[in-house]
This record gives sequence, structure tokens and C-alpha cells, in this order.
Amino acid sequence: MYTYKNYFNVYGRIMQFNKNKTEPFHRWYPFVEGYSKEFIQSIIKEMRANNLTCLEPFSGSGTTALELQNSGIECYSFEVNPLMYLIARVKLEQNYSLDMVNEWFRFICEHRDDERNIELETEFKTLYQRDDIEKWNYNTEVAMDIQKLNYAIGLIDDNVYSDLFKVALSSILLDVSNLYRNGKCLSYKRNWKDRKYNDKEVFEKFDNKVLNELIPDIRDSRTKTLIDNKQRLFNLDSRSGIAEKIEDESIDLVITSPPYLNSRDYTDTYMLELKTMGFTKNSDDIRELREKTLRSHVQIKWTDNTTVVNDELNEILKKLELAANKGETWNTSIVDMVRLYFVDMQNIFRILFKKLKKKGKIYFNVSNSAYFNILINTLEICASIAEDEGFKVIEIREARKLKTSPQQKEKIGNLLEGVIVLQK
Repeated sequence: MYTYKNYFNVYGRIMQFNKNKTEPFHRWYPFVEGYSKEFIQSIIKEMRANNLTCLEPFSGSGTTALELQNSGIECYSFEVNPLMYLIARVKLEQNYSLDMVNEWFRFICEHRDDERNIELETEFKTLYQRDDIEKWNYNTEVAMDIQKLNYAIGLIDDNVYSDLFKVALSSILLDVSNLYRNGKCLSYKRNWKDRKYNDKEVFEKFDNKVLNELIPDIRDSRTKTLIDNKQRLFNLDSRSGIAEKIEDESIDLVITSPPYLNSRDYTDTYMLELKTMGFTKNSDDIRELREKTLRSHVQIKWTDNTTVVNDELNEILKKLELAANKGETWNTSIVDMVRLYFVDMQNIFRILFKKLKKKGKIYFNVSNSAYFNILINTLEICASIAEDEGFKVIEIREARKLKTSPQQKEKIGNLLEGVIVLQK
């Protein structure tokens, strides 16, 4: 039905954030998912124009907006997760003074030994070590040092620099905690109770981050443009924010990768940082944040009965419902998640069609999925929905083959990740 093109050799090595982990500014925070800056650069070369206005509905840590800024291209971007929004803002800032970074770093070092104002108070039961629980995220000594740093950073009276050091602190939290990222969730490290941190290890890791990454990158930065994409970054749900902030028929190009239909809740993925840095104060805050996310997970019981009229999707939903009724599912909410994910996709494509100029293009990076040994051709369903909203599907570019779960590997095999290229 659609034209598929083999881009495995082109995209296979650049469709992952890992390539950014040694790149200046990008390396400041280890993002779990996303593509590399080379992917953005490859699309700009295709466009053969720099006088573009771009849109990124799912900013993540700001890769798209930063690379476009470095190329002198305007990019409006949206991110609902407050941690990711902070990271993107910090990376997009172009006016750091190296003298001020050094001065505020010395200030933090001078004020972080004062524990008179530090209290390990939280509504999250397992965040800090306590005598009445069996598991905790941070040992007491570690938690105290984190909050000493947090307190000292909070004394900085310039948000540009306090935000910068908040990102530095956030980036080391997982490393000094008792947890690690285990696929879709956080799990306890092996033998975590036997691992002992000395009192200053948190400070050492923070100092190394600042001295070996932040300061060298700011010192060596040569890229400053008249384009400021930081002012075009919004901490909003793109499903409503784009309609509110972006003028109709004003966008030339969309480059984006929405959350995949993989039941991963990115609120869970970054839960440690969200709790520790005060982005979420209690379970109500967490629920409120989850309700703003794309419906690609089952952490909330969705009650919306809306559906998309799409033949392929309807056939998939029937198969999933049959499997669920037979008890072949680990979570009966999977069916609702799949249905509502594509409702969200339809809403996004509908909004984007209004905002794109005539002949405007979209590069939409997404992956197929599978549940209960049933393949969900996310690429084709998204392409079909986009077509129904008025877009022309130019092609689907085959990017990578991703592993599915062990229990589905024999029947499903690998899952195709691709880039849907659309034009208004």
C-alpha cells in the first residue's frame, strides 16, 4: 500500500541517542530514548534550505531544537515532562558566561557543607532510608549530600545558572542511588545494601560533571546564532499546546519521534529525578503528570471511549480483545492503551495539518509494536491516519529492526522502526 525504502545503512547508526553521549551539550544528561544529532542534520540536508520554521511536538531532551538552533533554524518545541523541559532549556541557552559558571560553581562548593537547613522530608515512602522499611532509593549519607547540593544551588539568584547546575545534579542521581533503569522501570541494583558510598562521593561525581563536561563544553562552544529556540520551547502537552501557541499554516517542517506504543511510561523512567528534584511532591502530582502524557502506557486506567475509524486498527483491536478475553494478557488495559494511542496520533496529525504550510513536510519516527503475539503495524496505521487527515504519504523509510519481548520473538520476530515521510 505504501512505498517502503531501505534506509537501514543510512539510519541504522544514527537513530539512537547513544551517539550523543559524547557530544558537547547533548552529553549533559543521558536520555533513554531519542535519535542522534546526525539524524536531524541528514533531514536539513534533504530540505536544501535554511529559511525554515520547524516544529517538534515531542521535544524530549531538546535534540531537535538544539541542532536546528546550531544551524540557524527556528524550532518550536513542546515537552510535558518538567525534567526533560528543564534539560532542553539548559542545553538551548546560548549566553552562558564561563566566568559566571566558575563563580557560581565556587559558590556551591562553599555553601554545600552546611547541613543546618537540610531535612530529609518527603511524602514518598521509599525515597530515603528509614528503619521501618526494607528498601529505599538513597542511603542517608547520599541523600544528605544530594540535598546539600540542592540547597546550595537554590541559593543562586540567577535562574540561567541555577538551572544549569540542577541539570548537573540530576544527571548523577541514578548513579549514586540504589536503583538502575531496567527497561521500562527502575529496579534495585544487585547487592545494593552492600554498596557503601563515602560521605563525599556525591560531591565528587557532581564536581566531575561540572569540571569535565559543562565547563569544557561552554568554554569550547563556538556556535552562537541569532536564533533562540529556548524562547520557543513550551512545557505543555503538545495535543493542546500546539493549537494554542502555533499559528495556522506557519510551519515548514516537523521532525519528531513520539513515544512508541511500547507501554513505557516516561514518568516512571525518570521517577527518581522527578521526586528528588521536587518536580513531583506527592502521588497526586505524579498522576497529574501521567494524565498529560501520550497514552502509550497502562499506568493510568483510561476511561475515554473514543476510537479511530481505521480498518487495520479495528482488526487489531478485535484480535487484542479476543486475547484479553481468553486471559492471554498481562494487563487488560492494553487494549484501551492501543486504541487511545491512535486517537492521540489522529489528534496530533489533525493539529499538524492545520499548522503546516502547503508542501510542508513531516519526518515521523516511530516503531511497530506487538502484544499477545499480535503484530501492530504502527507505521502503516499512523500513515493511514495521516492520509485521512489530508497528508500525502511520500514513503516509509526502514530504519532499524528492534527486538521484541522474549515470549514473542519466535512468532513475531523483530519489530520494524521507521520514518514516515509526509507532505501537506
